[in-house]
Amino acid sequence: RNIGCEVHDADEKSEQFEVKAIHGHFSGHMDGCAVRIPEAPKTWHVLEFKTHNAKSFVNLKRQDVQKAKPQHYDQMQIYMHLTSITRALYLAVNKDTDDLYSERIHYDAEYASQLMDKAEGIIVAISPPKRKGSRPDSYHCKWCDAQSLCWGYEHEKDILKVIPKCSALPITTLSCRQCCHAGPVMSGQHGQWTCKKHKRGLSPECQSQPCGDHFVIPKLFPFVKEYEFGGKDELGYECREFINHDDFSWRHGYAYGGYSSTELQKLPVSLLKNEMITTAKDLFGAKVTDCQQDVLHRYPEEDSRTIWKGPTGELEAAWDKKYGEKLLELTPIARCNLPFHNAAEFEGGRVAIVWKEKEQIGTTQAEIREGVE
Repeated sequence: RNIGCEVHDADEKSEQFEVKAIHGHFSGHMDGCAVRIPEAPKTWHVLEFKTHNAKSFVNLKRQDVQKAKPQHYDQMQIYMHLTSITRALYLAVNKDTDDLYSERIHYDAEYASQLMDKAEGIIVAISPPKRKGSRPDSYHCKWCDAQSLCWGYEHEKDILKVIPKCSALPITTLSCRQCCHAGPVMSGQHGQWTCKKHKRGLSPECQSQPCGDHFVIPKLFPFVKEYEFGGKDELGYECREFINHDDFSWRHGYAYGGYSSTELQKLPVSLLKNEMITTAKDLFGAKVTDCQQDVLHRYPEEDSRTIWKGPTGELEAAWDKKYGEKLLELTPIARCNLPFHNAAEFEGGRVAIVWKEKEQIGTTQAEIREGVE
C-alpha cells in the first residue's frame, strides 16, 4: 500500500478470501489480492506472504520459489486457477533480518490442472499414495509424519532403527476417514462424507469418533499381502482375514476374536501371532488395552553385539566383570516383562536379558547385548 498498490486482504464479510473446489473437499485461504503492482500495474495478482529463517531465505533467493519452495509455488498456482487471476506476487521475509524477497509468478494452466487432478485423486483414493522415498530413513521419509504408517513392518530391521515404537496401526487418532465404510460425497459444495454401512452423513465431529464397526482400509497395512472378507458372527459383527508377507494370518474386526482398530494401534505386528493373546481373545473375548514395548526390537541379535550368554544365576557377575558395575544398583532407561523374556536397557546401549522360552532354557538362560553404532 505504501508504494501505491491497491491491496485487498479480506472479502466483503471482512473474512480472509476462501477458495473451494472438488465439491468442497479442497479449499484454501488466500492472503489477499492486489493491483497496481509496479511491474504490471493493470494486472490483478494473488498475494502470498511467507516467513523464512535465514538458511531458507538464502536458498530462496538463490533458486527462486518454484525450486526452493515447490509447495508454495503449487499453492499459488491453485489459487490462480480457482480465481481466474493470472499472476501471483510472492513476498517473503527473513525472520532474522527482516529482509524482503519478492517474485512474480505466472499462471501455468496445464500444471495447475494437473495439481487439481492430483488433489481429486487423493480425495477419492481407497489406498495411500505412492511413497516418495525408497527407504524409511531416506530424506523424503525420515521427517514425514506418516513414516511409520507408510513403511510399517515391511522393512522391520530398518524401520525399528528409526521408529522404535511401531504398532500394526501407527496412528495417533482413529477417524472414519481411515475406514473402508466411509467415503466423500462427490456432489454439492460442502465437502461432506458419508458412511455406507450405516447409511448416514458424517459431520467432522462424527468422523473423529468412529463407531465399533470401524474397518481400517486394508492398504494402510503395508505388511499385509492379501485379505478377504472373513464373515459375520451370530451377533452380526464382521471381520476380515489378513495374510502377512510371512504367511501368518490374523483377523481384523469384532467377530471371531478379531483385533479392533483400537487394539491394532497398541500392538506391534509381531504380537498379532502371540498365542497367549489370541487364545485369550478366542476363549474369553479379551481385549488388548495396553502393550509393553519390547526392548529387544531395538537390539535384535543379528544387529547387536552379544557380550555374554549363560545361566541366569551368573548374569550379575558377568555384568560386573564386563562393566565394573552392580547390575541391580543401576536404573534402567527402558524395560519390558513379556511372556518369553524380560529385558532391561541401560545407558550406553547395554541390555540385560532373561529368557523364558523353552527353547532358551539350558545354558543360555540369560544374555548381555550391546547396540552397534
